[in-house]
Amino acid sequence: MEHVLEVKHLNYFYPDGDGKRIIFEDCNISFSCGRFYAILGDSGSGKTTFLSVIAGLDKRYEGEVIYEGKEIKEIGLDKYRRSGVSMVFQSYNLIPHLNAIENCLIAMDISSNVSFLDKKKVVELLAKYGIDEKKAKRNVNSLSGGEQQRVAIVRTILTESKVIIADEPTGNLDQTASQSIMDAFLQLAHEEKKCVIMVTHNQKLAEMADVQLMIDQKKMISKEERK
Repeated sequence: MEHVLEVKHLNYFYPDGDGKRIIFEDCNISFSCGRFYAILGDSGSGKTTFLSVIAGLDKRYEGEVIYEGKEIKEIGLDKYRRSGVSMVFQSYNLIPHLNAIENCLIAMDISSNVSFLDKKKVVELLAKYGIDEKKAKRNVNSLSGGEQQRVAIVRTILTESKVIIADEPTGNLDQTASQSIMDAFLQLAHEEKKCVIMVTHNQKLAEMADVQLMIDQKKMISKEERK
């Protein structure tokens, strides 16, 4: 399986007095399209920092983050964030005074991958992920948390990025809504052939992913992989 994203000998640390506080060191891991990855780790282990690095949001790292064969700093972090990667946040990050369709169209407008805006495509994809046209035309603040998160997921699909990064995306949701988001991520990976990388503290949810990874003692460990 071809790798879309790789980290090689990745190190990250903060200055700490005369020394440094190491968050993780010599991490080597590859990610492929069509797979859903869950990253686990204790609080403070560096999970969110790792996501920030591979999302191109934090350049203070040593080693390499390689997207489609090129180091992301060589690609240009702004360009990489516009075209290679999209993020799903715990807080949804939707524009509250707009409806679901408008939120998606704005994301398509910003992305450098999308050649034209297609409202019909947006409506169809929202319906595929459980947001019918009636709900799609309502202000997003009137939707449930799970529905808002599914809108956020559809927004990432429409940007046509190959890598979807999710930071505790079910943190604000109940068990039923969390399950629906996990189902959406599996669909995103297996049907849309995206590379989905999620940080979670929930072991039960992580077990639904194709690959479980753990940051433990400053190392990235492949914990379990489903065939």
